[in-house]
Amino acid sequence: MRPNEARYVGGILDGLPVDQLSPCLNIGSSTEEFRRQGQPHIHEFIFAPLERRGVEVIHSDLKSEAGVDIAGDIFDAAILGEIERRKPRSALCCNMFEHVKDPERLVSVLTELVPAGGYLIVTVPRSYPIHFDPIDTGFRPSPGELAEMFSAFEVEQSQVVTDTTYGEDLLRDLGALGMAAHLLRSAAKFFMFWRGRAVWVAHFHRYLWLFRPYSVSCVLLRKLA
Repeated sequence: MRPNEARYVGGILDGLPVDQLSPCLNIGSSTEEFRRQGQPHIHEFIFAPLERRGVEVIHSDLKSEAGVDIAGDIFDAAILGEIERRKPRSALCCNMFEHVKDPERLVSVLTELVPAGGYLIVTVPRSYPIHFDPIDTGFRPSPGELAEMFSAFEVEQSQVVTDTTYGEDLLRDLGALGMAAHLLRSAAKFFMFWRGRAVWVAHFHRYLWLFRPYSVSCVLLRKLA
């Protein structure tokens, strides 16, 4: 999740009443370590404010690790039943659609889990490099295209949220000299075909965003009565 995306999602949540959010299901949550340390802006802008407001959050992910409340495949009937028993009133599904082979099935699951009148926030990369986790289908919809998939919902808010470029990230994290050294080392890996096509593509595709900003499609949906 990009920092500006986290700010945007956090801003949406701040404007919604606690009794219409809690419990809030976070599908594809990853681990607590990832949310707090790997990408600390996720905790800072989204989950820390929810905690302060007393919103219960149900984190669900494939990984059975610390910070995951319900671990397993969301398409598994047993996992789906376990989530349904927790009776979520709202749901977050951030940067997951590009990693599933059957997006329509994910839409169906989310539609089933969110009650009538409940809120659903969905984000999907709009302009973003390939990132395998474990797959990347290349799904990069506009907010309108994303919202159209959810016929049982009405659109409350939609936005393409832009962020930094890959070059800006490198300069911020490494400094000018460190960035130059990084680019030279990366260029030396151009012929690393022996590591496999997926590794090669994942490494070099991001350079298309060296000067082009990342962007994410975000929608706030409310399920029709």
